[in-house]
Amino acid sequence: MSKIITSPVPKFAGTVTLSDPLTYPQVIAYERAVAAVRESATTLAEMHQAMLPGLFACVEAWNLAGLPDPVTPENFPATPRVASTKLVSWLVSEVAGLYGESEEIPNA
Repeated sequence: MSKIITSPVPKFAGTVTLSDPLTYPQVIAYERAVAAVRESATTLAEMHQAMLPGLFACVEAWNLAGLPDPVTPENFPATPRVASTKLVSWLVSEVAGLYGESEEIPNA
């Protein structure tokens, strides 16, 4: 199953398809990215760059305007800064939501 999310960033209009549920390799990649941010990222750009591998592990398809084809963590746009920051922040929020669901224990 997949989850299609719509970008709130006009510069990068379109959709992203996320895996849902996340697999163990995807969760591990996401957790490693979060750990890398905590351990060594000191600037916003470093934080975003550190998160990209974890985000990319959870994405099945990119359908966003303004991205290279194919898009990779190495060629992901860092500018324009405001649009790029909003895009990465949105993706982090969406993936964190999927990850957080796996942390919730249902009521019995």
